[in-house]
Amino acid sequence: MAKIQAFLRQHRPAAVLAGVVLVLTAIPALDIFTVLGNSWQGIPPAFTDETFYYARVHAIAEGHLTAGNPYFLEHSDGPALVIFAGEWLNVIPLLAGLPFNAALAVNFIVWSLLFAAALYWLFRQLRVPPWIAVGGTVLLYLQSYAHVWRPVNLQPVYPFFFLFYGALARLIREQNRRNVVLLGFVAGATFYLFAYLWQIVVITLGLLFFYALVRRDRTLAKAALQSGALGALVGLPVPLYALWLSHTSAYFWESVGRLGLVNTHIPMAEVFYSGGWIGVVLALLAVLHWRIRALREDKEFLLLGLFIAVSGLGLWIMQGSNLFTGKLLETGEHVRLLIFPWLTWSTIGIGACVWERRAQLSGAFRAFSAGILSLLILVSAYYTYNYFSPFLPATVDRVAWQTDQLYAKPFAWLDQNEKKPVVVWSDPHDPLTTYLPIMTKHFVLYDWAGMMELVPEGEVRERYLVSQYFNNPTVADLRSDREMALYLGRHDFPHEAKTIEREVKVCRMLFFWDKRKDCGTVPTPQSLLGEKFFTDLENRFQTDIKPNIKAYLAKYHVAYILKDKILDPAYHPEMLGAKLVYADDRFEMYHL
Repeated sequence: MAKIQAFLRQHRPAAVLAGVVLVLTAIPALDIFTVLGNSWQGIPPAFTDETFYYARVHAIAEGHLTAGNPYFLEHSDGPALVIFAGEWLNVIPLLAGLPFNAALAVNFIVWSLLFAAALYWLFRQLRVPPWIAVGGTVLLYLQSYAHVWRPVNLQPVYPFFFLFYGALARLIREQNRRNVVLLGFVAGATFYLFAYLWQIVVITLGLLFFYALVRRDRTLAKAALQSGALGALVGLPVPLYALWLSHTSAYFWESVGRLGLVNTHIPMAEVFYSGGWIGVVLALLAVLHWRIRALREDKEFLLLGLFIAVSGLGLWIMQGSNLFTGKLLETGEHVRLLIFPWLTWSTIGIGACVWERRAQLSGAFRAFSAGILSLLILVSAYYTYNYFSPFLPATVDRVAWQTDQLYAKPFAWLDQNEKKPVVVWSDPHDPLTTYLPIMTKHFVLYDWAGMMELVPEGEVRERYLVSQYFNNPTVADLRSDREMALYLGRHDFPHEAKTIEREVKVCRMLFFWDKRKDCGTVPTPQSLLGEKFFTDLENRFQTDIKPNIKAYLAKYHVAYILKDKILDPAYHPEMLGAKLVYADDRFEMYHL
């Protein structure tokens, strides 16, 4: 006990940080208690879009080890479109025997603590004082709360993200074998966690290597090259898997297209909206370096400046990488989620460094530095509120949360009466369809999330049309934004149209002086697809799907129809010969 007390006294800031983070992990539970109280039936309410990731974890726990497609039975054991090591990390508590909700809670707590530990360590590598590091970690934890809450994706990514930059800072400071190996293995691990992150890692290490070459620092160049080579060796299976899948799957590229892939060399506006803050930070460093001689001769400031410049440029180049590659896959939005943590720790790191050396700055430069740093802190505070606000009880959709709990009864009946996985048809407009593969071992006829996996384009649209049998869609329905979001991938809705819109706007800005220059018109997703696309869909439904509905239901192994009596009044499963086998105040279950 005395040793534990001595350890806690020695590491009091870290111990306090762990305690604060543990308290903050209770917020979702408090929200559930406040909003639902005794009406909670075990259905985890959605704060953002985390249900997409719940399904992937649950599928692995049910024995579908590839998590190929958690929604469509026929593809449940197929290859994954994208490797997420976070799926297998998050499934560990489930494999250990914990119930689903308990596993979610355990994962959230464990990864929150790892988030805090890795970020605190990064702050200390930047020579930020312990208590300021604690404050910065808590601020960034709140800013990232919604993403730490989501399993599979950024929940396990952030700790490795911070570890990489902490290891990078160590290597810049000292190029010994331990630091080379540490950075190499962490860099390699990022390949398995997040595609955008490992590309950032490659760019960042490349920048460090070329910087060392320019400065003729052979030791640093060798260390950067060795770390990069080790990381590439560890992570090589991931790009090899993608290469293999792209050559063996006939519908790989169309599946990637549904994730949002477009061909364009014009970066997204996010390069300026969020990436522009990297430019502000680098400009601040440049002014301090060029105008204050004492800082130019300060080793700690130079090391910090090199770290922030290399890491910031790595993020910024990645965010606008389609300028060179011509391939854009929602890069701007995804890298933004990594830029704002960088902005926070860079602001605090520069602030702590400048404060310690404030005697070397004139009054004007003190005011200048304080003004820019205050602006950056306000930006971080704004995004902290923006990302944390979904967890404020006042912003919760109480009606939706209460409705979600009604799913528990039909789900329980289905699991009790069907021991093997079956396919259930329910309206894909209803969140019920999204939750069914999460809370049961069963699959759905169609859900929008299923098209985000490796599935043929024709099958996606066919499944959608089959699922709309009772809704009898018209061309006007199929052209609506609501419906297009259900059956079209993000290439067609909205990114292809947005890409052309950016090209038109850039053209107009470049040739504002030439009124005769035809830059084209801004299209809509509907206009790009053309009217024939929608009439063909309706004709397919009316002349093929509708007359042969029983054959299509057999094709996709549909065993049950789950009807929401309030949302689906047009559903009459008895017309197809289905037998009512379950009913409560809200739902009816029919067996085909």
